[in-house]
Amino acid sequence: MSAVIAGCLAVVICVFALIIAWRVVTNQINLTYLLAEPADPDAQARIADDVPPEVPKASLSRFQFLIFTFVIAGVYLVLCLESGKFVDIPQNVILLLGVSGTSYAASKGIQAAAKTSQKHSDAVIAANTAPGADPVNGA
Repeated sequence: MSAVIAGCLAVVICVFALIIAWRVVTNQINLTYLLAEPADPDAQARIADDVPPEVPKASLSRFQFLIFTFVIAGVYLVLCLESGKFVDIPQNVILLLGVSGTSYAASKGIQAAAKTSQKHSDAVIAANTAPGADPVNGA
C-alpha cells in the first residue's frame, strides 16, 4: 500500500515538474535572475544618469541552497521509492541543509549591514558638508 502511495506521489511531483519545465521553455516563467542578488536601487540613484543600470550579480549562497535542497529531496524520494515507505532523514543531512540555509541568511545579513553602513556614512558626509557645518568639531 505504501509503495502505491509513494508511486502516486512521485507521479504528481513529476507532473508538476513537467508543467513548470514547460512554462520555463515557453517563457511564461522568467528565470533570468533566479540565482542573482538584486541590484541596489539606492546605489543606482547615487551615480550619474549616463551610466548603464547595475546588473544583478550571481549569488553563490542561493545556488548552494538550491542545489543542496534538490539533491537532498531527490535522494530522499529515491530512498522512499526503493524501500516502499518513508525513511528517516539522518541528522547529518538536516544539519547540512541547515548550514546551507544559514550561509544564505548570513549573506543577506551582511548585505543589509553594508547597506545600513553606507547610508550612515552618506548621512555623516552630508551633515559635515552642509553650509555652516564645522567638520572638525562635528557641529
